[in-house]
Amino acid sequence: PTLKGMSETRSATDSGRPPPDPPRVLIVGTGSRLRRALARRGHEVTTAPLDNALERVDERVEAVIIDARSQDALALCRRIKTRFQVPLLPVVILRPRPRRGSLPIAPDAWLRPTTRGREVAARIDELVRIRRAELQLARLNEALASLAAENGQLYERARRDTSRTLSLLRELQHRVRNNLAAIQALLVLERHRTPRRSLDEAIDVAIARIRGMAALQDAVSTDAGAVALGALARAIARNAIDVFGPHAVPSCHVHGDAAVPAHIGSSLAVALNELVMNAVRHAEAHHVSVDIERVDSEVTVEVSDDGRGFETPDAGGGGLIIARTVIRNELRGSLDLLPRTSGTAVRITVPMPPDQNEERPAPGGP
Repeated sequence: PTLKGMSETRSATDSGRPPPDPPRVLIVGTGSRLRRALARRGHEVTTAPLDNALERVDERVEAVIIDARSQDALALCRRIKTRFQVPLLPVVILRPRPRRGSLPIAPDAWLRPTTRGREVAARIDELVRIRRAELQLARLNEALASLAAENGQLYERARRDTSRTLSLLRELQHRVRNNLAAIQALLVLERHRTPRRSLDEAIDVAIARIRGMAALQDAVSTDAGAVALGALARAIARNAIDVFGPHAVPSCHVHGDAAVPAHIGSSLAVALNELVMNAVRHAEAHHVSVDIERVDSEVTVEVSDDGRGFETPDAGGGGLIIARTVIRNELRGSLDLLPRTSGTAVRITVPMPPDQNEERPAPGGP
């Protein structure tokens, strides 16, 4: 209901004028004189005998006038008032008010049968205005209850979104702190490297390592908190091309995929970056292959190239040492050089946590 409609109803009540819409009145019993009086005031009037009066009461009736014996009139009034569909329907009985005490269910008004039709119509107008206002109030309360329920749902959704945002911010802070610590550790290793690299070479290596860590963030799923190793390996290969140039980087193909937790993906990103850089900068390879597979509770990553390989099985530079240290110390895994007639093959094996989801993301292109 609008405020305008409610104000119009209130102003009509204060002035004594009939409501804007003519009331629909049911007269029960003999009331031809009253019917003419109400019709002259614009009321829509229907009549019904006492026997089937209850069946004539529907949602269009706004007031009932009963002209019958007191006992019969009270019995019909009780039946009308207890009907669920019309709890606010006003009932007027054209009989003197009984002298006994209050009744459990009583009409809205007692009027003498000799009451003038104009006075009866005025009383009906007043009761209809009250009923319409009560109906508007009931609809307004229902709308307010619905609005309150909707506001409660919005509040709960906002609370969940706030909690999720705070959790994501904490996760972001944790990742940034870990990345900065990893960058610091890699720079310290580079500083103490023997023999020392040239300044340009050291900067290129540092850029490649930092971009490899950035590739990790691109491969992390925000919702699941997992890292797709296939996407991570492709991003590291693209970063190597960006840093060292397309002519200095061999072609790199990634096969298979596996989803791992973010903390495992972070360490694998460091190891993969070092192995790819070794193939790019030292192996003089033309092709590099990264094969990813998950079997039961282990993930294996094999990086192979067709370069010049190592002179002895125990050989290896600083990059291989970094990769082996990270895999062993942080992931409790293993990094092994595989025997090959030419080139180099390194296999990384990492155990997975027992509660890790075994679902694998769909592999992408090479």
